[in-house]
Amino acid sequence: MNPNMAYYAIQTKIISKKGRILRGLDWEKLLDCKSVEQLKSLLLENMEFSKLLNEVKNEELSRDKMEVLLGKFKTLETEDLLHYFSGSYKDFIESLLLEGELQDLSLILRKIAREESLEGVEARFIHSGKHETLPFDKLMSSKNVAQFTENLKGTPYYSGLKNLTKDDAINREFHIEMKLYVELYKNLMEGAKKLDKEDTDAALGIIGLKIDLLNVQWIYRALNYYKISPEEILNYSLVGGTSIDYKKLKKLCYSKSLDEFFLLVKSYLKLDIFDDISVSGIDLSVNAYLYEYLKKKKFHNIGAAVSYIYLIGIIVDDFTTIVEGIQYNVPKEKLKSYLAFKM
Repeated sequence: MNPNMAYYAIQTKIISKKGRILRGLDWEKLLDCKSVEQLKSLLLENMEFSKLLNEVKNEELSRDKMEVLLGKFKTLETEDLLHYFSGSYKDFIESLLLEGELQDLSLILRKIAREESLEGVEARFIHSGKHETLPFDKLMSSKNVAQFTENLKGTPYYSGLKNLTKDDAINREFHIEMKLYVELYKNLMEGAKKLDKEDTDAALGIIGLKIDLLNVQWIYRALNYYKISPEEILNYSLVGGTSIDYKKLKKLCYSKSLDEFFLLVKSYLKLDIFDDISVSGIDLSVNAYLYEYLKKKKFHNIGAAVSYIYLIGIIVDDFTTIVEGIQYNVPKEKLKSYLAFKM
């Protein structure tokens, strides 16, 4: 057993947490909620979510505030696992917190590019303050996009964004997100390779699948909405996928039609994730695929923690969908079809 990971303790903790989140919640009642306050009351009855909502139990929550709190949940759950690890294992789990930082970095950039006030923006942050790696105070002092990128000097994200323009920041948000994710997943893979072989294989298996799905999501959007060149699509894609190597990735980017793209993805992933894309959308399709994979997979290594963190991300997306459904009065059965979690 690796001395850097208290395996049995973390396995027991994760099993308990998953039970309380996946089976301890009455999803039918959640879908019946007509207001954010009703949803909050139900979540307060759950041991895991009550830790997140106790401080605001006497406040009336808006949709935006609830969505921010849900976004913080994945961060809190990841932080909660950290004290079971040490050395390179702890460093690796900490690197899974970087996604929250990137979301907050993108939020600041978006506001600066649109010349919106940054006053109170910290209230919308979801990243870990305890394990912060970016100079957020400096970034928030930026007066324009050029100053923002200058303030990123010394971070892994500077090289990819140093030539960023205001127009890029406004009109090419998803392209920028993919550039940031290139650095994020490079970091994750480097960290995973410092673990023992069994743990490295498990971590890279999950991360590689996530990379495959992010690439499929990105290429679908690029082909369907952005109409950019295959070379540019490939340039923004991630490397390190489990089922889609560089040669296959290139074929996807050079697909001559969406139908050809769908057929290639189906042959590479051995599943038609686009079966009901006209109803569910690409985000749900990839989330549902990842959820089913992680739900069935049994890990006896670091994969248990990585799998749990990714599962929490999917559950947070589902709760955000429920909050949006409440806002727009989406009928229960229709709302249920938008969830990756299947009851």
